[in-house]
Amino acid sequence: MEKNQLNIQDQIGNSNPFTVPENYFQDFAAKIDAQITEEKVSTRKLLKPWMYMAAMFVGVFLMGQIFFTIYQRYQSERDAELYELYLMTQLDYSANYDLFADLYDE
Repeated sequence: MEKNQLNIQDQIGNSNPFTVPENYFQDFAAKIDAQITEEKVSTRKLLKPWMYMAAMFVGVFLMGQIFFTIYQRYQSERDAELYELYLMTQLDYSANYDLFADLYDE
């Protein structure tokens, strides 16, 4: 095994096949600073997500108000109908008949 390894090392040599560009380590910090310079972000760009979120909450609130108004209107109509049915159950049939007979007699 050692003979084989020595034979390969003689063929290839001890040279390093990898190289570093000239002044790579001296210019490295300057290149990184140039790439990550702080960009000025406009106020509009910063506020855009917040405006979208505010619009979403306003939309949800308005939809809630609409559904609540419809629900209240439905509740009041149902309550009126239930009250009328309750009153009708409390009356006697003969009293109902007399009431309607008096209304149609006039």
